Amino acid sequence: MTETAQGPATGERVLVGIDDSEGAALALDYALDEAVRRGGSVRAVMAFEPPYVWITAEGIVPPTSDLQADARKEAARIAELAVQSRRDRGLAVPATEVEVYSGPPSAVLQRLSKDADVLVVGHRGRGGVASHLIGSVGLNCVVHAACTVIVVRG
Repeated sequence: MTETAQGPATGERVLVGIDDSEGAALALDYALDEAVRRGGSVRAVMAFEPPYVWITAEGIVPPTSDLQADARKEAARIAELAVQSRRDRGLAVPATEVEVYSGPPSAVLQRLSKDADVLVVGHRGRGGVASHLIGSVGLNCVVHAACTVIVVRG
């Protein structure tokens, strides 16, 4: 976990799914706004799925810990960009934690939604079929999350 803003997490808990997509960037920005409105904090979560089999030309299988470390660095970079953008615009920055979990994104977010007041997801992530359709992660979260879900359209 990485604290990117000062102060303890108080108030309502805003959970947001992040990855390197434009939709996730919009969702994170919305989640930061929502946390400020609610007087709460943000829990930005990136999920990654290790490959079942990973074969390179050298036949080396990278350890899952390396994949998780890379995901953690990317998640921290994404969150820091969003937080710095808010600071540059003179906007309030809520307490923000960054976490990385192994597993399908929709399953990870659904499980963590039990401890959140609201879940924010992007309309579509990296694998969308068509821009007018909601992505599978967003749809699964809308149907199965244990809290209110906000889908941010890009």
